[in-house]
Amino acid sequence: MFIGISIFIILMIMGGIIAFLGDKIGSKVGKRRLTLFGLRPRYTSVIVTIVSGILISALTIAVMAVLNENVRVALFGMQKLQEEMSELNNKIKLKNQELIESKEKLDTKTKEYENVEKKSKEISYELARVDSQRIHMENELVAVQQAYDEAKHGIDLSAKEIEELESTKNQLNKNIEKLNKEKELLLGNITAIREGTVIFRAGQVITEAVIDEKTSTGNTIDTLENILGQVNNALKERMRIKDEKLQLVRIPKDSFTHAVSQIADSDNKKLVRVVAAGNLILGEPTVVDFEVYDNKLIFNEGQTIYSSGLEKYKDINSYELKVIRFLKDLNKFAAKKGVLPDPITGNIGQLEGRELLRVIQEVKDCGGNCKLYVIAKTDIYTSGPLIIEVRVERTR
Repeated sequence: MFIGISIFIILMIMGGIIAFLGDKIGSKVGKRRLTLFGLRPRYTSVIVTIVSGILISALTIAVMAVLNENVRVALFGMQKLQEEMSELNNKIKLKNQELIESKEKLDTKTKEYENVEKKSKEISYELARVDSQRIHMENELVAVQQAYDEAKHGIDLSAKEIEELESTKNQLNKNIEKLNKEKELLLGNITAIREGTVIFRAGQVITEAVIDEKTSTGNTIDTLENILGQVNNALKERMRIKDEKLQLVRIPKDSFTHAVSQIADSDNKKLVRVVAAGNLILGEPTVVDFEVYDNKLIFNEGQTIYSSGLEKYKDINSYELKVIRFLKDLNKFAAKKGVLPDPITGNIGQLEGRELLRVIQEVKDCGGNCKLYVIAKTDIYTSGPLIIEVRVERTR
């Protein structure tokens, strides 16, 4: 805005100055009657006026061209401008053509979208129909599954009965095998008895003792020899032999040495069992062996060491047999925990007759709907036995 006003003022001043000078020059030419190119003074004055106007126009254009770029472009770059405009027009036409093509493509895509939308609605309708059929089939499947479950339950009951019968059969077979082995053992014992009196059976524990930890090798040897001496004296007393120097008990040297190596300087107390190496016949030398174990505390006094409900023995009808089965399971449990059983009977401990009768009577009073708890009456070590109390708790 300021530049435009400045240009306008400059042009006015320049025009005024040039007009003033032209007028002065024309007046002097007229007064002095000067001629130019041999023309009359009047024509010379006209030429001076024309030249003044030309100068005004030329200076105006020159000033405008110097001060304004648009004027320069209009005067000297018009052709280039026209060429650029022509090029831009061509580009506009090209873009318009591309726009038309894009609109046509858009129309095509719109139609395709409408077709896809239509197909989507058709598919949605079909999906709803299929989903409805699926729900119907699921309902039918539930009904069929219920019928199948009922039928399978009946089959399972039958299979369970068959399984119980098979289990009973297997148990009976095992009992038969066990009885056959016992029969063979008894027959062997009978043979031995016919030949002489059996005072200890093979594997039977004759005596046992506990040796403290960190016992030296010398003390260990002395202790083992004392144990063997006690066994020897007990046998002589049983056989009514008065010869004090007679040695009835014999042990292989390797067995004695191995036992010493297990016990001497051990970090734990050791349980030493003297067991018969074979059936010991009265009047014959007694061959024995040592069995050495860590004598660990297995159960604390007052600890509930085992418990079970009698419903697990539902295949047994007799309450007495259920209690006996429970005690056998207790026996197996204690053996797994580390309490040593008797090698001959396999028992770890047993209830006194009165205690057993009390437990059976309480189980009967509960109609078998009870749970049995076994409590240790003393600290129980590896050597055993199980000294216990059985408590009966009604479950319903």
